[in-house]
Amino acid sequence: MNNRQKDTIVTLLKTDSVNGNYTNNYWFSYKDYLDPADDFTDFACESLEGKQEYIALIENFISKDKTAKVFVQVYGLDNNNQVITADTLIIFSKLTLVEIKEIFHEPKYIFPSDIGEETDFSQPTFLIGDNGELISSTKLFHDEQSVYYCWWD
Repeated sequence: MNNRQKDTIVTLLKTDSVNGNYTNNYWFSYKDYLDPADDFTDFACESLEGKQEYIALIENFISKDKTAKVFVQVYGLDNNNQVITADTLIIFSKLTLVEIKEIFHEPKYIFPSDIGEETDFSQPTFLIGDNGELISSTKLFHDEQSVYYCWWD
């Protein structure tokens, strides 16, 4: 994750917290968020060295659906605003839910707690782009893809 993305997400999460407004969802591309060298991000309680296992899992999935897009949904700041945390992947794919579950349950040690199809898009959701810009998630939807979530507890 670059500095512009960090500045944007920290500002948004702090503003949401101060206002008590938690209706917006924020996504990053998995590559931006799961950078193994970035100690500003934490995924499913894994920092630095633990991120590589998730990257390998996602890349295995993408090898089976070359049209797929994978995002990480962040949910907050932790450690005195020094780390942004997440535990959910948002997946756009042409594969079925059964196929997604098979792929994400292959590794026996990091399989998700829950996998399902995302059908409620009522909350405003934004991708944090490379330059820190907010991109509406509605620009990411395609008729040939379904949207799924993978959540780790």
